[in-house]
Amino acid sequence: MKKNMGENFDVVIIGAGIMGSTLATLLSELDNSLKIKIIEKLDQCGLESSDGLNNAGTGHAGNCELNYTPEVNGKIDISKAISIAEKFELSLQFWAYIVNKYKSLKPENFISKSPHASFVWQNKDIQFLKQRHKLMSKEPIFKKINYLSSFEEIKKYFPLLINGRDKHQKVGMTIFDDGTDINFGELTRALIKNLVKQKKLTLSLKETVTSIKLNKDLYTIKTNKGESKTKFLFIAAGGSAISLLQKLKIKSAKGYAGFPISGKWLLCDDPNIIKKHKGKVYSQAEAGAPPMSVPHLDIRKIKNKEYLLFGPFAGFTFRFLKNGSFFDFPKTIKLSNLKELITVCISNPSLLTYLIKQILSGNSSRIKHLKNFYPLADKKDWKLFDAGQRVQIIKPKNIFSGKLEFGTEIIYDKNKNMAALLGASPGASVSAASMLEIIQKCFLGRNQHYEKKLKKIFPSYGIKLNDYPSKLQKIRNSYRKILKLL
Repeated sequence: MKKNMGENFDVVIIGAGIMGSTLATLLSELDNSLKIKIIEKLDQCGLESSDGLNNAGTGHAGNCELNYTPEVNGKIDISKAISIAEKFELSLQFWAYIVNKYKSLKPENFISKSPHASFVWQNKDIQFLKQRHKLMSKEPIFKKINYLSSFEEIKKYFPLLINGRDKHQKVGMTIFDDGTDINFGELTRALIKNLVKQKKLTLSLKETVTSIKLNKDLYTIKTNKGESKTKFLFIAAGGSAISLLQKLKIKSAKGYAGFPISGKWLLCDDPNIIKKHKGKVYSQAEAGAPPMSVPHLDIRKIKNKEYLLFGPFAGFTFRFLKNGSFFDFPKTIKLSNLKELITVCISNPSLLTYLIKQILSGNSSRIKHLKNFYPLADKKDWKLFDAGQRVQIIKPKNIFSGKLEFGTEIIYDKNKNMAALLGASPGASVSAASMLEIIQKCFLGRNQHYEKKLKKIFPSYGIKLNDYPSKLQKIRNSYRKILKLL
């Protein structure tokens, strides 16, 4: 294959997932003169963490994820749930803007209405859920969350949860009817296809980055196909972001490492079972479990076919990507992050114990967990399916130790000419907010008209919708109509 001798771009994005496709779309909307390139090592876009069955497809908005509302010193803190809900509102506004502008993007291909519920059955968890609902229902952004406590009420929504359950058992549920199921893989591919069609993007598939160097404010990215030079670089390569940052030797990334966690689903495709469960039901995680392992029984819609998923069940792997190498993790262990890795392992025994238990557990153990949700579950109706990889962030805590960070984080170089996204949940759901942060920090100073255009894309730009209930409802009514979520 003949290699190119180098081409200059305004923006180069490594990784054709939901993050890269979102940044490319936003930048092209702000300035269609920008020369943008996406580099992807696979032969299609959105095949890793963005792909349909590699994630839960939940539009994470804090409605049902109990790990977003931790109990600290006897008090429930809902601030993280509010923050995530605000960010998800930005995603919905962005998708509505794009769908409304480009009629080739069909919302029914990537988003659908799917109730979000939290379901518990232990006395302490029921008390927690009641108190959580009391706090959250006072906030405008969560106003429509309802609390259910009787078998009859819950059975109307989710008969699988109730049939076969001891009638004397106490249960509790909160439910948000306007939740969503999202196929981020389809959304990614639709965004990139639209950019290519509009001739706003150079897309290069099956291209693998071998080195990245900075010289006089210009990044040179060398690959198996040649090289590209760019004024701005965004590393959106999922688990591979850690190793690419290490190639760059960015000061702000010193001490960072990745902790890879694999996932598996129990999957059911029997329509007779699926029709009895219309939504996403989350519950409390086991002690020590990472956020991506919060158990949930989910409806997923993939190319007009529905699946029922339970899990994910976590495990440890050396791969940073589902299509990665067993050498991914070992290659990123350096002297610069060794103390962070060691101290995190020592200080998180419950996580390590949990992962060991998950690795050693067999299918009978997984079915036992499923029966906590679905008492009449039959193992013959379920098969094991590999979910996507998640790489949790390990970062310096102080000069002596590191800490394990759950969530999404963006690292920048000192001149704001490079950004790299690390982490996992809520990830794809807050992609618009994450990419908006990059634009605000790295691009707003370059063009005075960008902010005016951002206000058209994001009607709530610059404000917190939870503080403006009437505006919140007006914006919600607008995007729900465009996205066909009414």
